[in-house]
Amino acid sequence: MNTTPAQPETNRRILVVDDNPAIHEDFKKILCGDAAAKDFDALDALYFRDESSGPGSRTFEIDSAAQGQEALELIEKSLRENRPYAMAFMDVRMPPGWDGIETISRIWEVYPDLQVVLCTAYSDYSWDEMVAKLGQSDRLVILKKPFDNIEVLQLACTMTEKWNLTQIARERLAETERIVDERTHELRSANEQLQTEMKQRKQAEAHLLRAQRLESIGTLASGIAHDLNNMLSPILMSAGLLRMDVPEASQDLVSMIENCAERAAGVVKQILTFARGVEGERVLLQPRHLLREIINVASETFPRNIRIECELSRDMGCLEGDATQLHQVLMNLCVNARDAMPDGGTLKIDTSVVNLDTQYVSMAPNSHAGLYFAIRVSDSGTGISPENMDKIFDPFFTTKALGKGTGLGLSTAIGIIKSHDGFIDVSSELGKGTTFAVFLPISGEAIVSAPEKPEEPMAAGSGELVLVVDDELDVRTMTATVLSQYGYQVLTAADGAEAVSTFAQHRNEIRAVITDIMMPVVDGVALCRVLRKIDSEVCLLVATGYADESRLIELRSLNVREVLYKPFSTETLLSALSRALSLRGTYTPPPALLCA
Repeated sequence: MNTTPAQPETNRRILVVDDNPAIHEDFKKILCGDAAAKDFDALDALYFRDESSGPGSRTFEIDSAAQGQEALELIEKSLRENRPYAMAFMDVRMPPGWDGIETISRIWEVYPDLQVVLCTAYSDYSWDEMVAKLGQSDRLVILKKPFDNIEVLQLACTMTEKWNLTQIARERLAETERIVDERTHELRSANEQLQTEMKQRKQAEAHLLRAQRLESIGTLASGIAHDLNNMLSPILMSAGLLRMDVPEASQDLVSMIENCAERAAGVVKQILTFARGVEGERVLLQPRHLLREIINVASETFPRNIRIECELSRDMGCLEGDATQLHQVLMNLCVNARDAMPDGGTLKIDTSVVNLDTQYVSMAPNSHAGLYFAIRVSDSGTGISPENMDKIFDPFFTTKALGKGTGLGLSTAIGIIKSHDGFIDVSSELGKGTTFAVFLPISGEAIVSAPEKPEEPMAAGSGELVLVVDDELDVRTMTATVLSQYGYQVLTAADGAEAVSTFAQHRNEIRAVITDIMMPVVDGVALCRVLRKIDSEVCLLVATGYADESRLIELRSLNVREVLYKPFSTETLLSALSRALSLRGTYTPPPALLCA
């Protein structure tokens, strides 16, 4: 079975250009008569078709023109009708108008694909002269008059077929170029996608390494925090005892010791907040005190070529929030402002109470209408470019030099502010500076200034026996000393196993147990679980430098009365113990313990 695809129909349109009408009739007889059809089929089969391809079109379509101008008009008309001529037989001499050479030149300007047979009886032009006028071309053939019929037929068949093959070749070349362009575009797109994926993979690897490094830092920070808090606890508690014995003139020194210890504890807590996401304690606080501390730190530590200005509103009111976390946010903004002014400048901190309407908060996601306390930190530094403005809160994004920043400051800051139901607004201009505005909501109850709490006497005991369990000797000793000083009897144990033994011996006398969580052998959680099974009414208090949420959940299920976060002061210790003892006997064990 023949599977050779059918050949497209060949264009047989021929234009005869000659000023002699008899020549036109001769061409029609040669190319359109019955004899011509038989001769053409023979030539067509001989040169262009195989026997199985079937007969092609057996006649030519002939149009005539007597002058060059008329020929050009017919060519242009055929192009408009999308029925172009395949070839033309062109006479050389056609007075009084254009001769054949000029006619060809003009036709090729509008239709360069036309195949031309130049018919001449004289040597009007040499070949070199024709090449000089028309250029080197494979579309031009010379036919000397008088010509033979078969010679005309051969040329007509050959030149029309050549025109057809040229069109086919051009179409296939265009299709090939299209396919090449498509494949090239696909390859370029694939390459760009690969480059993007490689870049993203490198960024992901870098972020993963940073995250792993931060996780290691977090693990290290937890251990360091535990040790530091154990060191700070005796300092804070001893300061409370010293206050009872030192003269009035030395009370300021004791206050300085307490403030420094509390500040160090705040730094440790800040590290834990960043490294482990520890939830901070929300209390009613006065932002004026927080801002004054920020301003003092900046004034003492920032370069002298940075001028610090502050405009604090007179009536700030109070906020409910975590002082350590808000301190971290504001300190981070101030440090960023400092880094944006390497050659010096002005750092300005100002505050105000604003009432945001619905139109304003519609432009600030996760906000609501109402009263807000606004804190603005402005600098006169380099500013933030528009292309970076949308990225500044992304984790790991930083414009600082390598080793100068982690890219986590602002992402941590906005997370903290969102957790306080607030938001951050940023405005910046290159070369002029940046302003970060922190908006924190004010509740109706917190608009008035928080009154100073009257100083109350320490909550003393009435001889109750308390068991203190801690593997740190200094913490254990100082806790026992403070409790003894304030009217309690104290037993101590260095670990959980010793605590169980001591409690079993004095079960009927011990009213409360204060235990550390992280201890060798038997930790605080396991100890509470054992003690709760032995005595369901004993008051349990735990002290810890760091505790994860899973442990705290289990401790709550065991009805642990109080959790003391190290370092704690004498007042905090005594108040917590007093509250726990006042609730003694109110514990109902969960079903799991009743069935044990």
